[in-house]
Amino acid sequence: MNKLKILLLVIAGGLLFSTTACNDILENVEPATSVSGEVVLTSPEGVRALRSSMYAKMHESFAYRTEYFVAPSAFTDETRNRPGSTRYQNLGQAVGTSGTAHIATWGTHYNIIQDANLLIGAVEDGVLPAAELNRIRAEALAIRAFALHNLVKVYGYDPGNFGVGELEGNWDAGVVIRTEPVIDVLDADLRPRSSVNEVYAQILADLARARSLADNLGTNNSFITLAFIDGLTARGYLYAGEWANAAQFAQSAINNFGGTLQDTPGGVANMFDENIGNHPEALFKLIINPDTEGGGFNNDGPATYTSDGFLAQIPTQFLVDKYEEGDYRLGWYRDCREAQRVALNQPTGCADINDGGFSLVKFNGAKGQTVDDLPFMRLAEMYLILAEAQYKAGNQAAGIAALTALRDARNAGETPASFASVQAFEDFILDERMRELALEGHRFFDLKRLRRDIRNPDGSIKMFASSYRILPQIGVGLRNVNPQLVENPGY
Repeated sequence: MNKLKILLLVIAGGLLFSTTACNDILENVEPATSVSGEVVLTSPEGVRALRSSMYAKMHESFAYRTEYFVAPSAFTDETRNRPGSTRYQNLGQAVGTSGTAHIATWGTHYNIIQDANLLIGAVEDGVLPAAELNRIRAEALAIRAFALHNLVKVYGYDPGNFGVGELEGNWDAGVVIRTEPVIDVLDADLRPRSSVNEVYAQILADLARARSLADNLGTNNSFITLAFIDGLTARGYLYAGEWANAAQFAQSAINNFGGTLQDTPGGVANMFDENIGNHPEALFKLIINPDTEGGGFNNDGPATYTSDGFLAQIPTQFLVDKYEEGDYRLGWYRDCREAQRVALNQPTGCADINDGGFSLVKFNGAKGQTVDDLPFMRLAEMYLILAEAQYKAGNQAAGIAALTALRDARNAGETPASFASVQAFEDFILDERMRELALEGHRFFDLKRLRRDIRNPDGSIKMFASSYRILPQIGVGLRNVNPQLVENPGY
C-alpha cells in the first residue's frame, strides 16, 4: 500500500503541489491524501500551500464545476439537451437505474475534506501567527461543512424527510463523517454512514466554530467570508426545515455582506461577466486563472455545457416563461442560434428547446478559454431563504417583504401582497428560485427537500418524489472497499 504525500516544491520562487499514486482505500472511501508532516504541516510555507491546495481541489474537480452548477438543472425542468448533444442526456431523460448518481462524486468531496482536516487538526499552534492560523482554520471548517453538505444532500434524504412512499420513516443514512486528519494510510479506518441528523449536526457545529474564528476573516469574497459562513448556515437550516434559524442566519449574511442587490438592467445582466460586473453579489466565488488553472474548463466547464462551447444544455420554455416582460434577469439569456451557426456551420437546435432559441449565459467564458469564476453563493439566495423561512415560521409579512425586495431589485413585476396558503407561497417561491438561481445548482435539491415530484418541462412526471431513485447508488465499487457502507434502498 503506497503512502501518499504532498510534496512541496519551490520552483522559480513559486509553490507547486505534486500528489503521487493512490490506492483503493484512499481514493474510493474517504481521505485521498496523507502528507509528509515534516514538510507541509510544520512550516509556514507548507501550511499556506496546503490552504491553496484545499481551494484548488474545488476548481480542479468536475464535481465543483459543471456537476455542481449544471446537473441539478439538467435533471429537472430547467434545461434540456440541444438536439445533437449528449452531455447530461441521461439526466435529462432519467434513463438507467442510477438515480441521481450523475450529480455527485463521493471521493472528490473527501479529498477536499482531507485537506481541511489537516488544516484544522494537524497544524500546531505557533507554526503561523495566531491570527493567520485562526483565519485558515475558519476557512477549512467552512469548506469541510460545504463539502459535507454537498455530499449528504445527494446521498441522503433531508432532515425530517427520511423517505417517502414505501420508505417513509425507514431510511436516515447520510454519509461518512471524518473530521480527524489522516497523516498515514494506517489511520484511514473504515466507517459506516452516519445518520442524516448526525451529519447536519457536524455541518452546523463546523460552521459555528468557523464563525467563532471569523474575526480573522477578511472581506475578500474570493476566499471564505463571514457572510458565506452565515449563508451556508442559513442554507443548512433551510434544508433541515428549521425556519427561525434559517431566517436568522440569512439576515445575518445579508448584514455581514455589506453590499446590495443589483437593481439596474446592466447591473443585473452583467453581474456574472468577470470583465464587467465581476460577481458583485457573490458571498464566495472561486477565482480561476484561465492561463494556469483552466485546463478542464474548455471541455467540461459550465460555460462549455451552456453557452460558450457545445451548448449542451439549453433553458427550457418552462423556465423562460417564468419571467415577466421587463425582468432584468432576462439579460442572462441570449439568442444562440446565429452565433452557433457561425461557429459550427450548422443549425444549433436551440429553438427546438425554447421558442426564442435562448441559451443561458450566466457562465459565458468571459475570462477566455471558456473559463469563468465560480460563484457558489450569492446575496439573492439569502433573500430567498429569508423569504421562505420567515413565511413558514409564521412571519408572513416579513417573508413577503424579503421576497418583494428581491423582485423589486430585478424589476420582476408586482409581488402578491398575500397568499391563500403556505402551499401557494411555496409554489411562488419555487418559481422565484428558478428565475433567480437557474443553473446555480439548486432546482433538483429544492424539489427534493420539499418532497415535490421531478417533472418534465411539459408537466409530466419524470420521477416521483417517492421513487427510490431520488437517492443514488453508493455503488459496488465503494462497498467492496468499505463493507460498512450500506447501499441506498432499491438498488
